[in-house]
Amino acid sequence: MLDLKNWLNPKHYNRLWNVGPPGLIFSLCLIYTTHWIEIFFNMKKYELSSPWFYAIFFLVLAEAVFILVWVLFSLPPTKRGKSLSTEGVYAFMRHPIYATIIFHLNVLFSLWWGSFLIIFLIPIQYLFWSKIIIREEKYLVGIFGQEYIDYMSNVSRFIPWK
Repeated sequence: MLDLKNWLNPKHYNRLWNVGPPGLIFSLCLIYTTHWIEIFFNMKKYELSSPWFYAIFFLVLAEAVFILVWVLFSLPPTKRGKSLSTEGVYAFMRHPIYATIIFHLNVLFSLWWGSFLIIFLIPIQYLFWSKIIIREEKYLVGIFGQEYIDYMSNVSRFIPWK
């Protein structure tokens, strides 16, 4: 169970809003702006036949949900910030939620709107998230010390291979 008393603590609030929510807001705004640029300039879109659209959309969505559920089992909310999880999905990548935002969110919106341009946002968002994640990693080094530094050297940030 989440400790709701902690949510009003400024230290907890700053940690909670440090990287994830601002990054997600930036990613959604970038995707939405790109979509409106495509509409404004009447850019060419792709179309998939219904069976292909539903199959690909479902597979990408299922993978994203699988990763997010795996996160919950790998590091339950009651243990967040208290113990370093290096098992489950965290054995493959350090930031699986952010990886899902970078890769899956762009593909899902691209499929939904038939947008070529949104696919090209993936490298931009990868660079953006790589830059802002440094703050969170400094915070985690401050909490877990050498154990997190060793973890950083063995496991990549977003992609499950080094």
